[in-house]
Amino acid sequence: MKKRRTLKSIMYLLLIIFIGLVIFTFVFNGMSFSVSNMDSNVPYNIKDLLKKDYGKSKYYLSKGGVSIDIERVLNENYFITYSWMSGNKSSFYVVFLVENQNKNPISNHKINNLKVVDNLGMEYKPINFYFDDYPVDEPLKYKETLNFRFLPFNENVKSITISFNYNGNDFVFKNIPI
Repeated sequence: MKKRRTLKSIMYLLLIIFIGLVIFTFVFNGMSFSVSNMDSNVPYNIKDLLKKDYGKSKYYLSKGGVSIDIERVLNENYFITYSWMSGNKSSFYVVFLVENQNKNPISNHKINNLKVVDNLGMEYKPINFYFDDYPVDEPLKYKETLNFRFLPFNENVKSITISFNYNGNDFVFKNIPI
């Protein structure tokens, strides 16, 4: 008798759970967990934001089927100290995004006459420069980053002008703030 009563209560409990799951499935059907009013999450000036030309730098030049724009300017302060060595390894980087406008693969890299002149009139030459695929994980072949590394500039420098010749075309980027 006691076993039968326990079995009945377990059956009723399973029936209640089953009915609850059926009601939950039909009532909530997955839609109640999405955002109900999408307009409340959109900025009021969405039309103005969509008109902007995203992905283009303020410092952008295009010549000879190649467009070059400044992706980033980085002043890295890096001091190293070990038990047997210490020193200042700081440097200044400029990273350009080079793109073939016809979407043809970039095959040759001819950089000449690279110089940087700061607002104080000092001229700098790069320590090194190199090309990197863009993006690194799945290169596009028609887009690459051009990285220049310089020794740190004077503390009083506020802006720089970068000029170089790339594949026979002169590119001059003026008044780049630091």
